[in-house]
Amino acid sequence: MAALSAKPGQRFSVRDWHSSSRLVSADAERQRSASHRVRQEARALRNETDNQTKWDERDNQTRLAERISSVNRWKETLDKCLADIDAEIDALAKVCWEGRWLESSLHAQRGMLNN
Repeated sequence: MAALSAKPGQRFSVRDWHSSSRLVSADAERQRSASHRVRQEARALRNETDNQTKWDERDNQTRLAERISSVNRWKETLDKCLADIDAEIDALAKVCWEGRWLESSLHAQRGMLNN
């Protein structure tokens, strides 16, 4: 076994250690700053997206309510039209029935007069 006669030399001098420490500290500060900036941008984007989503949802709800109202008005108009048409058909059927009745009565009376 060989004996060590001298102390191992210093790996870093004090000046090198301070210089390295400043570089590590500056790099860590840059990374913290970049991380903070990314978090702030993400928060701002999330807030902007949330606000846009709420306004879009409100606009869509308004348009949907207006469309439902429009469809209901058209349905009421068509129901009234259908009721008017049914009433007119009933009136025409009644007139037609009365006309046939009168016509058959007239034929009967003519037949009596001809006899």
